[in-house]
Amino acid sequence: MAKHISVVFPGQGSQSIGMLDQFSHEDILSSGYDSNIFNFDLLDIISSNEEKLNRSHFTQPALVLTSHLYFRKLTKLLSTKLDLLAGHSLGEYSALLAAGSIELDAALQLVYKRGLFMSEAPSGSMLAVMGLEISVIDKICNDISNEGNIFVAPANINTPNQIVIGGDHKAIDIASIKLKEEGAKRCIKLKVSTASHCLLMKESALKLQKELENIDIIKPTIGVVQNVDARLAETPEFIKNNLISQLTSPVQWVDTMKRVDSNKGILIECGPGKVLSGLAKQNGIENILTMSSQNFEEDLRNML
Repeated sequence: MAKHISVVFPGQGSQSIGMLDQFSHEDILSSGYDSNIFNFDLLDIISSNEEKLNRSHFTQPALVLTSHLYFRKLTKLLSTKLDLLAGHSLGEYSALLAAGSIELDAALQLVYKRGLFMSEAPSGSMLAVMGLEISVIDKICNDISNEGNIFVAPANINTPNQIVIGGDHKAIDIASIKLKEEGAKRCIKLKVSTASHCLLMKESALKLQKELENIDIIKPTIGVVQNVDARLAETPEFIKNNLISQLTSPVQWVDTMKRVDSNKGILIECGPGKVLSGLAKQNGIENILTMSSQNFEEDLRNML
């Protein structure tokens, strides 16, 4: 019997200069990528401009295009069908693209604008918290938010022991102290200027909503787990509403990994980097493959 195969796509933070180097010019042309959809050279940014690549509005289409090419490579290597797709934050758009729910040009233009909208959000901070239960983190964030005109809340629930919170700079600084007092093993401030997946993205979400009104999205041909509730994407309206809510709601990656693990199959990280493979391991997933690994094709054959 064929093994169940889940594929996950990375979000911001997995980008790197030259991440398309393994793909030929023909690979890129045959992918359906139209270099004229932007008034800048996205391929040039990916290959040689690190400063621009790390700006959200360039990062997002760069990662979606790169993940798309990885996915095309994966489908050529597999003779069996894929069973489940998911993506971390931005990666959800790559998953919907892979499932045929959105066209490539539309996806790239949408995430470019999403990146712009996110960069226009009020200034904020994000803090990775290790070694503290979500219930304790929730309470501390709520207490701080209720004390004054500041805000902080969980943003990425990545593993039972690694949760990222986001909010106002002051609220994050206070939270860091209180979380350590409550027993957090480590609190690491992330190198970001805005806080994703929390209420500081409210205006960005409204702008994204207007863009989505003009985008054609259809029901996925492969099951896609959405970030907001770790449920399968259903109707186009359901998908769009969850993409909007995703900007202001925490990424439920622990619940996503539970859904993946329930199938006791193979998980493949499809895209640059190994961030999601590390998170999968911390969530108790056993059969993990990473496409950016030099041994991926051999490991895939052995696992299948």
